[in-house]
Amino acid sequence: MPPAPNQYGSISDDKEATLELLPHGPSVNVYDHVTNGDSAKASSVADSPSKWTRHHCISYLLTAGICAVAARYWHHRAELPLPPAAPVDVNADNVAGGEGRVPIPPALSTIDPRSLHFRSVTREGLASPSAAWGDYLVGRDDLDGKKGEGGAKFVPLPTNEWYLNLLSHRAATDPSKAGEVAHVYTIPYILGVSPPSVPDSKDAQMAGIELFLPVMKTGATNMQMVFDKNNGVSLGALVTGEGKMGETSLTSYQVDASETISPLGVSLKWNHVNMKSHIVRGMPYGTVRYGKHDNGTKRSGGVSSSFVLPTILAGNRPRSILIDSDSTTSSSSSDISSPTETIVSSEGDNISSMSNSMLCGTFTGEPVDQDPSHAAPITPTGKPHVYTVEREIIFHLDQSDFTWVVFFSKPVKVQCFSDVIPVVSVPGSNSEVQFRLDVTEVLSGEEKDAAEEDEELVVRMALLSECTTGKSIIKEHCDHLASLGYDTVSSKEKSDDYLSALRRGKNMYAKSPLVGTEFPKEGDNDEDDRVTTIVFDWDATSVYDTSNFHDKESAAASVSSVAASSLRASAVASSTVVELNTNAEDEGSFFMFALPHHLKTLSNTNDATAASADTFSPLCIHTFHGRTCLVKGSVWSLPVSHGKPQSFLADRPPVPNAMPALAEAVNEDIKFELSANVLRGAADTYFLAKILAKVGRIIEITKELQNLQSGNVSYTYPDADKSSIEKSAAAAAEITLPSESDVESMIDDLQAAVEIWLKPGGKENGGGEAEYLYDESWGGFVNCGCNYTFEKEHAGEGTCSNSFPDCPAIDDVNVDFGNGWYNDHHFHYGYKIYAAAIVAKHRPEWGREYYDRVLLYIRDIANPSSRDEYFPTYRQKDWYLGNSWAAGLMSMELSPHGREQESSSEAIAAFEGIALYGSAMIDAFAGDEENLERARLVRNLGEFLTSMEVDAANRYYHVWGVNDNDVKSSTLLSSSDAEVDQHVNTYPSTYTKPVVGMMHETMASFQTWFSNQDVVSYGIQLMPLTAVAERRDDPEWVNLLYPIYEESCQFADEISDGFCSQNGWSIIQSGLLAETGEIEKALDMASNIDDTIYFSDGACGNSLTNTLWFISTRKQVPSNTVQA
Repeated sequence: MPPAPNQYGSISDDKEATLELLPHGPSVNVYDHVTNGDSAKASSVADSPSKWTRHHCISYLLTAGICAVAARYWHHRAELPLPPAAPVDVNADNVAGGEGRVPIPPALSTIDPRSLHFRSVTREGLASPSAAWGDYLVGRDDLDGKKGEGGAKFVPLPTNEWYLNLLSHRAATDPSKAGEVAHVYTIPYILGVSPPSVPDSKDAQMAGIELFLPVMKTGATNMQMVFDKNNGVSLGALVTGEGKMGETSLTSYQVDASETISPLGVSLKWNHVNMKSHIVRGMPYGTVRYGKHDNGTKRSGGVSSSFVLPTILAGNRPRSILIDSDSTTSSSSSDISSPTETIVSSEGDNISSMSNSMLCGTFTGEPVDQDPSHAAPITPTGKPHVYTVEREIIFHLDQSDFTWVVFFSKPVKVQCFSDVIPVVSVPGSNSEVQFRLDVTEVLSGEEKDAAEEDEELVVRMALLSECTTGKSIIKEHCDHLASLGYDTVSSKEKSDDYLSALRRGKNMYAKSPLVGTEFPKEGDNDEDDRVTTIVFDWDATSVYDTSNFHDKESAAASVSSVAASSLRASAVASSTVVELNTNAEDEGSFFMFALPHHLKTLSNTNDATAASADTFSPLCIHTFHGRTCLVKGSVWSLPVSHGKPQSFLADRPPVPNAMPALAEAVNEDIKFELSANVLRGAADTYFLAKILAKVGRIIEITKELQNLQSGNVSYTYPDADKSSIEKSAAAAAEITLPSESDVESMIDDLQAAVEIWLKPGGKENGGGEAEYLYDESWGGFVNCGCNYTFEKEHAGEGTCSNSFPDCPAIDDVNVDFGNGWYNDHHFHYGYKIYAAAIVAKHRPEWGREYYDRVLLYIRDIANPSSRDEYFPTYRQKDWYLGNSWAAGLMSMELSPHGREQESSSEAIAAFEGIALYGSAMIDAFAGDEENLERARLVRNLGEFLTSMEVDAANRYYHVWGVNDNDVKSSTLLSSSDAEVDQHVNTYPSTYTKPVVGMMHETMASFQTWFSNQDVVSYGIQLMPLTAVAERRDDPEWVNLLYPIYEESCQFADEISDGFCSQNGWSIIQSGLLAETGEIEKALDMASNIDDTIYFSDGACGNSLTNTLWFISTRKQVPSNTVQA
């Protein structure tokens, strides 16, 4: 049983406990101008849509056109060699999902998809897990899905996680050749795994991590986080080829299978050197752990040579270096930003750290002449001195003006090398490395017990300031800070406190973080305001944990002092001094960075007393996702309100005056016929799914109108009083609706079309021609794909010319939008789940029969439990950011900006479908307690994910006109008012569009893959038109957006032969107009759209019936300024 919720707590003290981060996302050069898109920006779909018969919607052909455009992104991928994986056992306990540390819900199902007779496939080439997965690759061909070679247990692997660029085939083969793609945004750092070449070293290569602090570059239609590679600092170790065998490069690594697979981070271990690192979202430090050499020996005199020895490299020359400074003064002060004093010593002597300053040798070992007023910290002889470091080193670099601090868990001896600082400094450098610091020895005390002798060396590195003096010729970082309107940790007012905080937290790092979810139980807020609590357990681990390279035990004594509390400052209006404890336990503090939505939730869960903005001074930094602040606490408790229960209905019935038009539409749309290829499962996985949901909406609306017409209204409308319901019912009594037999006939067709995709084995076994398969390599539900062939003028009667094992979607990422490569799964499956919910609602016996098969869709995109051994948990979800990602396997190979997603609204709709399916199955399983509980979990899962996705859309995709982030973010940090940050812009005001069309981890652009028309970027955030749209589309944002949408639609029609109208975007416009409160105008607009548009591929998700229903159920606004 998972622990009780109160064991997890929240970050207790209050919201003021924060520290702000810096910008986001990998790009190549900080000096490049930001364009209005990238090279992969696609052209529009053909201007003239194909004409289809009125009652048929053939979905397959448009897919080919869209995919041909999308192929530009995936084109020219290289077939890289796959290094063999070592056959090492995987610890089943570690991959089980953190039993006992965080709440783990029960599995929706533990049924092996293959036991339901779905055929399986294993992946090859770029579609397979790379060698970086190491031990996890063992036994993946075990068809039982249990124990394979060496007793290794099959573990489903993530396909859409934020860190996967580090695990690409390119990175696995040779990190040094992976280029800019092998970077991830940990927030605030961009982290890479390909340190630069070591100067004057022919045999040794540098293995380890690189840290970069990006800066935000914005234009009117594009924002991205960029960094200069020369401004990064690398932390790792030198590796030589002596005794190294195998096909992997000397700097290669793999996932550490002794740690749990986590959505918050990934643990790496290097193949040819005993070194590990934990790469975690929100980490204030980069952390590398150094073990012993396999054949290491100890020397006398208390000096151990058995440790792997760290090396630090930088592309900038140092201006000054401090060792073990007792001052609380940070990098912004004169002692670190001024040239160092000259230390006189004999060559080769150890230099005491009493002076606190450090001098380097030159890379040539020769003396150099320097301008005394502009000197690098170089010895007069050019030979390096050796220094003893007890705790830390702080160094300030010249061109970047960055100051870094490095902490050591054990005393060490170090030496450094530096280039000379020229009198006139210019951007760039002649060498990738201009500063090198080597640990030459790891020291131990005279009397150490055996346990301490087994300790590892842990080195932690953090950026102290990105604008130390403000005098660098590279101004981007300082200029950006000046534009924020609030002080960051780089400011003089905050830098001392930040250094103090980093010193407090230096001994605790996030090792193997877990995410847990505590869903409401039966009877807990059974109707409104159900709450699911997310638990982040960061696995706070002491640098003195003696089990680090051995057993998976935590240093309980060290962690015990890590309270779940906030870092807050003194309640003195004029003070920015953080309250720091002075006792010994203070060095056991554990800190992570939190985003604005974390801060809001953590604040509201702590019952903290509200404080005015000037009573504290949070430690914050600016990132791509807003003002990001440091918080103290090893476990975060983040409750998420589900909001009102999901429904197929709107909050109010259709208005009376819309009833005649609705009746006319529904009587026509009930005749809609699914084409023969759809009923045979010979179609794509996306447009076909939209057709099914479209049919389901026609059924639901007809049933609602019938209920109103009956005079015995049994449906619930939360935002309608008795009088308005009676008026709508009276209007419905006057119209003619389809017969019950007509409705049942349409349900029959929908059932058959949903069912065919859930029948395994392909057409030879009575299943769909494009059958679904279980992916044994990753653990997923993928489609085989269809090579669609048809005779002229009989497109709806075509067939798939292929059959398993000839699977185009498995072999080609351009088929079905990359479904076989885990692109857009929640988009595709969400529509099918929605359609299945409607069938199950009206045919509960069918719902019960096909329940476990429909769950395959849900388990694939939103499996909530690690107890399900066949699918990864929450495939699409980025827990730290809160949104979903659509891009799958190929993005890790090709995208320097990481994961990506276009349509936030289709992501929302996917989880809406899950909630509705759960609700339908609750009714279907009435009296069956075991399955009833599973159905409740499905409903709660869908509601919870819908709520998260709606919030994320409002943060990252919906943009308000005036950026008052600076003011309101300060208010956010000092108030528990849940409404304070409702309309705070995440992005700078230089981005002028009201939506983001495509969001990456480090870039947001006003564009889409398939069209360069502005209206598409707007419309793709507004589809489909279902009940959840009222939660999705904020009224203020809607009123801002509508005039712009209207103008863009008119423009697209004028320049592209009716593009907006002919491709269905005018349907979305009518729905948007209704959301402004202009119901009558919107009804007229929708009614005047040509009937053929509603039956075209461009509008397969929108029937006239659904459009009129959506418009007529919006909230009416007495007066507004929107003009249609």
